Amino acid sequence: MGLDISYYPNVKRIPDEEVPEGVEAFNREYEEWEKSRFNEGNNNYLYYLDPDRGYFGGHMKGIEPGWYEVPRDDSGVNYFRAGSYSGYNEWRNDLALAAGYEGGADEVWSMGDRLYEPDSPPFLELINFSDAEGVIGPDISKKLYNDFVNYENKVKQEVDKWYLKIHPEKAYGVDDTKWFLSKYEDWKKAFEAASKGGFVSFH
Repeated sequence: MGLDISYYPNVKRIPDEEVPEGVEAFNREYEEWEKSRFNEGNNNYLYYLDPDRGYFGGHMKGIEPGWYEVPRDDSGVNYFRAGSYSGYNEWRNDLALAAGYEGGADEVWSMGDRLYEPDSPPFLELINFSDAEGVIGPDISKKLYNDFVNYENKVKQEVDKWYLKIHPEKAYGVDDTKWFLSKYEDWKKAFEAASKGGFVSFH
């Protein structure tokens, strides 16, 4: 088990009047609606978003509550594996360190009161978020995409120090370096796509 990420640009919200009465996620009405809505060969599926539910509802800023039609992408184009739960937590702690937080993810978590500020610290909304499930909407995705672009050189320079063993406390091998940088690119690509009227789903 671990953390999987799907991401979608330009998602289509289904008008409320097209949602049959009694539909809830995965109940009988939902299954009948999905079957009738998507003919054979239609590779889309239904996704319900509620920004008002849960502690991190503000992460969905920019997207309306309701049912959405999203592509079921079996090819993996809009999907990547972020790692095992422990592996992802280690990766985001290293992201925090590379971005300049000396206390790692713990330091970022202590800044929870700054969530959703216009000038919030870099990567705050990714690091201070669930490591298992949740949704990040277009507004926060755009902010995070900009973080990944603007801090890329700084982060990579720090990772180079870990790889070259010139950091006093942190060392990376070849595989560590490749893994970290590949996930950096995956996240950057996901947030770029989701910033265009879409969202990133943790599952």
